[in-house]
Amino acid sequence: MVKNILKILGILILVFIIILVVKAMVISSKQVDVKEAIPYKIDSMTAAAHLSEAIQIQTVSNQEQSKTDVKQFEQFHKFLANTYPSVHKKLKKEVVAGYALLYTWKGSDPSLKPMLLMAHQDVVPVEELTKDQWKYPGFSGTIADGHVWGRGALDIKNQLIAIMEAVEFLVNRGFVPRRTIYLAFGHDEEVGGQGAQAIAKLLKDRNVSLEYVLDEGGAIMEGMLPGVESPIALVGIAEKGYLTIKLTVKGEGGHSSMPPHHTALGVLAKALVSVEENPFPKNFDSPARQMFEYVAPHMKFPLRILFANMWCFKPLLKWQFEKSESTNAMIRTTAAVTMAGASEKENILPTQAWAMINCRILPGETMDTTIAYLKKVIGNDAVAIEATPWSNDPSPVSDISQGSFTAIATIARQINPDVIVAPYLVLGATDSRHYNALTNQIYRFCPVKLKSEDLKTMHGINERISISDLGKSVKFFIALIEKTHM
Repeated sequence: MVKNILKILGILILVFIIILVVKAMVISSKQVDVKEAIPYKIDSMTAAAHLSEAIQIQTVSNQEQSKTDVKQFEQFHKFLANTYPSVHKKLKKEVVAGYALLYTWKGSDPSLKPMLLMAHQDVVPVEELTKDQWKYPGFSGTIADGHVWGRGALDIKNQLIAIMEAVEFLVNRGFVPRRTIYLAFGHDEEVGGQGAQAIAKLLKDRNVSLEYVLDEGGAIMEGMLPGVESPIALVGIAEKGYLTIKLTVKGEGGHSSMPPHHTALGVLAKALVSVEENPFPKNFDSPARQMFEYVAPHMKFPLRILFANMWCFKPLLKWQFEKSESTNAMIRTTAAVTMAGASEKENILPTQAWAMINCRILPGETMDTTIAYLKKVIGNDAVAIEATPWSNDPSPVSDISQGSFTAIATIARQINPDVIVAPYLVLGATDSRHYNALTNQIYRFCPVKLKSEDLKTMHGINERISISDLGKSVKFFIALIEKTHM
């Protein structure tokens, strides 16, 4: 009897394993079939020279607007006008909110909704303590070693220059888009994006409804996932919400020689430990799942079995994702303790202690649910919880079945035939979030090949872009604009 039961169990296990393997073998690719390459020859060195000049103009934005050197932005506007005369002759240019730029290229078919291409003019500063660690000065725009070096080379003057190069190229060839095209270049994305917000409001006041928006976000990542040899072109279809929480605890103060059982700082410290030890729940049904549905058919065995059968291995995958900071952030809302303060002297009890927690909110959750979770975890009414300004809910998730996503995917593979295109959740915040009211199709992608170490150069040391990738970016936008009938 026992032998028969074991035999049946063995057969069932074998059948189950066969089902898992077969499903992994037959899972079909979701990649767009690309037959033709983009024919245009682009002068990558000219584009590199233009990006070099753009980098040398130090358009650093500042949270305190009075500290922003506006002359740098004025110089940058003059640079664009001089470098791209055909763009400025053919397209309508508007300056919004002081220094944000909006260009309008009128299409031939008014029945088609316009598309909007984005980038931002501003960059973060080069920290004084790191200047000596740069291979080439941070604002030199040096062209060397096959790259253009400097602040903004990847974030995101490269995209702005690529868009302008593409439009100049097409205008000079007499091309007229079918649908109207907007170019929107904010001037303060790094400090909140009021410029982009003003442009979005202007378009909304004009009753403009957009077909789709393309902004920075994902890139073509090499070596991103184990078991996947091909680079993955990550097209952002949503971005996490942004919320900074201030925790405050009040105390009676006094001399440190006669302390209470818990000072204000001690109470605060306990709250912070509670937040770190009780992370937000995992959710694998966000855009992360869609990404792996696109990537799974191209994984090697045995990983392919896991991702082709997520219905079975979801708990195991969640556990594995928790081990890495980058993948953990894809499946849950995160809370990072970033700032704190209390007494100004070591022998004085603090009358108030405070700390800042920066949260990045997963789609499907909100600022309200995030605050409610933190209150529950902390469980102490003595800890005041307050949301700071410049916060926003997660973006809606864009539809990947639309022709606009297909066009982006197709062109990405035309320029880099070896890539796998996949939808992606952008972990940071972009200016595109301000356009949610104008379209339900917002995509975030920069057609540049990067390795994990390259990501560290954004806002970091030795930021650079390869001249080859810059040229391919120009090609990408030429082809995308030509597909304005999509």
